[in-house]
Amino acid sequence: MGNVYCQHGMPPLTCLTCAKNVARNAVKAITPPEFNITEIPAVMDKLQGVQGALFMRRWFDSPAYELPMGLKTGKIDARTLDKSHIKQDLPFSWLENSKRVGPIVKSVVEELSEVNQFNGRVGRVKQALDQLSRGMIVLMERLEALGLLDAKKKQLRNGSMYFGDLPAIELDYKTQFNRVDVGATLWEKAVDPLDDVYFALGSFSIKLAATQFQTHSNLNGFPAIQISEVAMYVRDTYDFLNEEGEDQLLGYWNKAGVIKPDPAEYLLQPKYIMRWFKMYHKVTNNHYNEHRRRTGKGGDFLVFSKVKRFPVSILLHLGSLDFDEYLARKGK
Repeated sequence: MGNVYCQHGMPPLTCLTCAKNVARNAVKAITPPEFNITEIPAVMDKLQGVQGALFMRRWFDSPAYELPMGLKTGKIDARTLDKSHIKQDLPFSWLENSKRVGPIVKSVVEELSEVNQFNGRVGRVKQALDQLSRGMIVLMERLEALGLLDAKKKQLRNGSMYFGDLPAIELDYKTQFNRVDVGATLWEKAVDPLDDVYFALGSFSIKLAATQFQTHSNLNGFPAIQISEVAMYVRDTYDFLNEEGEDQLLGYWNKAGVIKPDPAEYLLQPKYIMRWFKMYHKVTNNHYNEHRRRTGKGGDFLVFSKVKRFPVSILLHLGSLDFDEYLARKGK
């Protein structure tokens, strides 16, 4: 048998060029395919994540801007923020049409449609200590700011108010009294689908505000509040801020889709996860923060949805002890 030579005319195992090619091919075989976070909006498009893709493209296309943590927590007045950092046109109907969030909206509307004194969101509660819901305390704070409530004198002034023409950003400071948190619990984070609402908002709050109401100094012997219309809207921040010492996980992505890690993977948070012979890449907040530092692009923004108003019949009487409780709890 004659000698065997490689394509470069060298005996086997002696050709440096062939050896390099073999090594290069071996590295390619074990190197994960590249994935860049700038590809995520296109992945969302494939998954029918219309708003999610829109939000993220806005972030990538905007000059670098990091929201102050005070805006995220509500300590800074959103109305002081430059309008270029605020999105106010998110349709609330998008949430109503969501298979996951729509039922939550419907449930809250039904819960508030008719209230006579007792209600966990705005009204009395049957508890051993506090007799007023947190929403009731906040509503009384709003009335005091409007000059309709004098807690020390234990009085309401006669008044009739309508704020149905205000945008969400104004209602948030005028008559907002409670909120509904969505996707915030550990259980929700574990089982909620990775849908368009998740892509755009993650965990978020639906705010509740009184848009039409009357206050009575005396109605059947007691000061009273009658609410005939309530508004719902979303307030959220689109940012990649981390809590101190953390780097929030945003899922595992590839060019075809996204998955959640199982409990063990969530604890370990490996760089890659294999599913169905496909590799998914870990994506966290810091990937976006690094992109912003590197490119000078990536603008956080505040999100307010359009306002959804619905009729209600809410009657709340106030007694002397209610004013005492309010004075003890307000601002806390």
